[in-house]
Amino acid sequence: MLGPHDSRSPLRVLHVVPSFYPALGYGGPIHALYELCLAQVAAGRSVRVLTSDANGPSRLRELSGRWVSELGVPTFYAPVRLGEDLAPALLTQLWRELPSADLVHVSGLWSGTSLLGLIGATLTGKPTVLTPHGSLMPWALAAGAGRRRKLTVLRTLWPLFTRLGGWHVSSSQEEAGLRQLMQHGHLPSHTPIVQIENGLRPHAAMTMPAPKPDPISPRPPQLVVLGRIVPIKRIELAVSALHALRKTVPTARLTIAGPVPPSEQAYLDTLRAQIDQLGLSAAIDFPGLIGPDHKAKLLAEATALWLTSHMESFGIVVLEALAAGTPVIAVSSTPWQLLDAQRVGHFVEATPEAIASATLRLCQLSDAEQAELSVRCQQLVADRYTWPVLETKLFAFYQAIRSRK
Repeated sequence: MLGPHDSRSPLRVLHVVPSFYPALGYGGPIHALYELCLAQVAAGRSVRVLTSDANGPSRLRELSGRWVSELGVPTFYAPVRLGEDLAPALLTQLWRELPSADLVHVSGLWSGTSLLGLIGATLTGKPTVLTPHGSLMPWALAAGAGRRRKLTVLRTLWPLFTRLGGWHVSSSQEEAGLRQLMQHGHLPSHTPIVQIENGLRPHAAMTMPAPKPDPISPRPPQLVVLGRIVPIKRIELAVSALHALRKTVPTARLTIAGPVPPSEQAYLDTLRAQIDQLGLSAAIDFPGLIGPDHKAKLLAEATALWLTSHMESFGIVVLEALAAGTPVIAVSSTPWQLLDAQRVGHFVEATPEAIASATLRLCQLSDAEQAELSVRCQQLVADRYTWPVLETKLFAFYQAIRSRK
């Protein structure tokens, strides 16, 4: 636990999150939060993380029950005892850490860990920021327990929300969802909202020249879908889009990389049945959860990343693709309208034909045009989506919230 604070000390931020790096089975938000914490440490903030050892169907047993600093951010991984992420030991650590924290940043909402963080911060009067990671967007509210039940829970939590310092969202779509809930009286309307996108750490790949195509043995078009194999990702649309594309480009292939939660095995079976029915078994690969090096290579060699989700609060995979110099084709239910304006991909209707048509346009670019496109992709990330820039914006929001207490 940190000691007494004075005005010359660095801001002391306590993050409370259901799961944390290296629990990558939960998708992009875990990696984004980890990168944010590293950026905060690099900026001179004092950062500590309270989390559970949850990692999908498994546990981070080698880290469980202790403080870990080797990953760059002091983190306590409380062992899960109930449900998916409820870890009673977290309560003890929370009570030890709260007195010395200047601000509490809670991630997620529908979890025991997040609720413990909100309750603890409220009881101790700490300024608090809540990042819902898309959990209050319309599609997410309708999933699982259902919208009516979740709205009932929100009303139950009203006393916590009235004392919340602010909401942090990562896209205009997510902000619109929050404001709609406020307008209908499901959330207090006075709480400020800040929209700050996710980012990446600056790295050499963002400024590397695009790889030169091989004129002797050009590779067939390689499309990539990256993320958890779950219904919200609408992977069946990507399968149908490949089928439509192969009518014009019969050599096109698709890689669908990501973990399959045990509860979604039936969804994977449905996808495989669709693939068999369309005769695409030899054209689609399922490598499962892949490591950072494999992911970087896959994206760098891809013709495009496809983002076909029903909903995305952000979509960190878009930045990972752009940083690799690879354009993105995203559908209109995602927050990536800027792809066309920045000339780094296409923002299209959620139909197989629209995705296939946009991909075909990329395939028809000359070598010089493809090289220019790759440079634009990397430059956009370097200019707008690196954590040092985004962390400064979030720090300003932290300070504004603290000044109102």
